[in-house]
Amino acid sequence: MEQDFQDLNKPSLEERSHRKRSRILLILLLVLALAAVAIAATLLHSAAPDAAVATAAVVSPSVPAATASPSPSPTPVGLLVTFLDVGQGDAAFLQSPSGKTMLIDGGPESAFSTIDQLLTARGVVGLDTVIASHLHADHIGGLIQLVDTYPIGNFYYPPFDAESETYFQLLDALKESQATVSSPLAGKDTLIPWDDAVEIRILAPYQTVYSDYNDTSYILRVSYGNTAVLFTGDATSLGEKLAMKAQPNHCFEATVLKVGHHGSSDSTSAKFLKAVSPSIAVISVGKNNDYGLPDEALLNRLKDAGVTVYRTDESGAITLLLDGTNVTVVE
Repeated sequence: MEQDFQDLNKPSLEERSHRKRSRILLILLLVLALAAVAIAATLLHSAAPDAAVATAAVVSPSVPAATASPSPSPTPVGLLVTFLDVGQGDAAFLQSPSGKTMLIDGGPESAFSTIDQLLTARGVVGLDTVIASHLHADHIGGLIQLVDTYPIGNFYYPPFDAESETYFQLLDALKESQATVSSPLAGKDTLIPWDDAVEIRILAPYQTVYSDYNDTSYILRVSYGNTAVLFTGDATSLGEKLAMKAQPNHCFEATVLKVGHHGSSDSTSAKFLKAVSPSIAVISVGKNNDYGLPDEALLNRLKDAGVTVYRTDESGAITLLLDGTNVTVVE
């Protein structure tokens, strides 16, 4: 669903470059500061061996358990997926078991502050991979400032140009960045490299003429162990049908479905839903939006299939942990 806005006060290329250089300088300063703290701690430790021995004695197993502080629970291992609340748009942040980072879509232009807050809270100073499902403004608007601000390793988007100011601004930002830009299409085994433990398979689009630009969306299956998330962008039922003609139905099976087109009635057809067979569905949609989404017919299809539904307009950001066997909602 396209929501394209023009802003005459958008920063120039020079201003964006300056902002990016400033952030990189800040990252370098933080690294140097952390190194200085580590060196100081090492010197302090070597200068006061008695204190170190005393500290070790405090945490010795011989101390009665009642006087010891409880140990923190180990961090769960798995694929962490956060569907951000960016209003009427899509944005999802993924972190792999080894700490690799990825953003799929960036919502409208106003979404950057929400994305930036999440990345800062998670301690993310750069992104390994960014994927734009397609080039409508409610999916790429927030990516312009993201590209200006954060170092990015690889950037992917489908090879279907969009005639919009938002798209042209994203291209300008990418030219000024150090990101490697690619536009792969779906094939028999088209994969996006990211983390050795996680497979990202492109199931659509193909090199053909799509009558609805929404159907140029990437359909991506991100799998870890026996769990998977299927991202569908804004693909309509026709896009789903074309994808299922090209790939066996089992390729679409996923534990979690990111519902297509913000819960529109023309997406997530009954046949497609049966092929995916999800336990959980996530709808990224704006509160009190002008489109009446999610559509009641779509909600009924999900209910009849016994799928648990989470909506960003009701729950805000939704974080799921896929441990390879189960999916857990992280509070």
